[in-house]
Amino acid sequence: MSEAIHVLVVRAGGLPWALPMQSVEQAFNLSDHECRNVGDMRVVSFRDEVLELINLSEKLGLESHDPPAAVVTWASGRRFALVVDELVNQISAELVDMPKLAQGDFTDGVIFHEDEVVPVLAPGSLTGAWEPDHEQAYAFTAMQQSALGEIANIGSGHAATALSGLLGRPVDVGYSEALLTVLARAIDQVGAPMNRSALVDTPIQGEQGNVLLVFPEESAEELCKLLGTTMEDETGRSALQEVGNILTASYLNAIVEMTGLEMEPEPPKVEVDLLGQLIASSGASGGNPSDPTVLMRSFLTVEGSTTKFSFLFVPRLRSVQALLERLGVGDGQTA
Repeated sequence: MSEAIHVLVVRAGGLPWALPMQSVEQAFNLSDHECRNVGDMRVVSFRDEVLELINLSEKLGLESHDPPAAVVTWASGRRFALVVDELVNQISAELVDMPKLAQGDFTDGVIFHEDEVVPVLAPGSLTGAWEPDHEQAYAFTAMQQSALGEIANIGSGHAATALSGLLGRPVDVGYSEALLTVLARAIDQVGAPMNRSALVDTPIQGEQGNVLLVFPEESAEELCKLLGTTMEDETGRSALQEVGNILTASYLNAIVEMTGLEMEPEPPKVEVDLLGQLIASSGASGGNPSDPTVLMRSFLTVEGSTTKFSFLFVPRLRSVQALLERLGVGDGQTA
C-alpha cells in the first residue's frame, strides 16, 4: 500500500532524488559559507556550528562538478550538510515500495514526479551509520518476533491502564510493534527529527536500555492541561516526569511478571526541543550506531483530547537476548 510523503526533490549526478522533508532543516548556497578540510573530512561552518559535508553525487558513485547547494539534514541523531547539484522543489507524492532486490543501499522507495521515477533517499544510510546488511546479520525467527511484539503489546497495555487511572479517562493503544534494526536506524524510526517535541527519557538500571515517551509539543501541552498545569510552568515538566515514572514502571513491571528479569527504572529526564536534537542527546543514542537493537513501539491516545504520543522501549541487545531466553524462544536467535 502506498502512502503520501512530503519530500524535497534535488538533483545530483544528473539524476533526481527525494529527501524526506521530516529530515530536512534548511537549504543554503555553499559559496556563502566557509568550507575546509579537517583530516579526511570536508566540513562547512553553518550558524556557528561545523557540519560534515557529504557530496551526494560522490556518495552515489556519480560524476560530480563542484555542486553549488547544500541541505542541512538530520539522520541517526546527527546533523550534516548534504551537497547537491540543484534544489528542484518541495512536493507531496505517493511513496511506492520497491521489492527488496530492487532497492539500493541508500533508498527506501520511489515517487513519480514530472514523468520521472525519483528514488527516495534514506538519510541515515548516507552517513554510513547503518546499512541494510547490518539488519540481515541479526535476524530473529518469526516466533521470536511474535514474542517481542507480545511484550510490547502487554507492556503498553499496562502503561495505558496506569495513565487512564491517573487521568480518569480511557487511554487507547493504537498498535504496538517490535522492529529489529540497528541502533542508528532505531533512532531514525522514533519520529520526524524536525518536529518540536517533549521527550521523557527513562534509563533502565544496569544499562539495559531506555524507555522514551515522545510527545509532539501540542500533545505535551494538552496533557499538562489535563493534569491541571502548563508547559510554561516548572510544574508542567514535573507532571510529565511523573507520567514517565508511572508509565515506565507499569511497562517494566509487566515484563518482570512475564520473564522474572530485574528491570528497575532510573529517574526520568524531561527536555523540550527539536526531536532530532533530543534523541541525539538521549541515553537511547548511546553506544555504537551499528549495534543491533529492538525498537518496541506503541502509539497511545487519550480519549476525548488531542493528546497522542509514542511509547518506546529501546533495549540493548543483551537485554533482548535475556528476554527471549526467559520466554523460551532464545535458541538460534540470530541468523
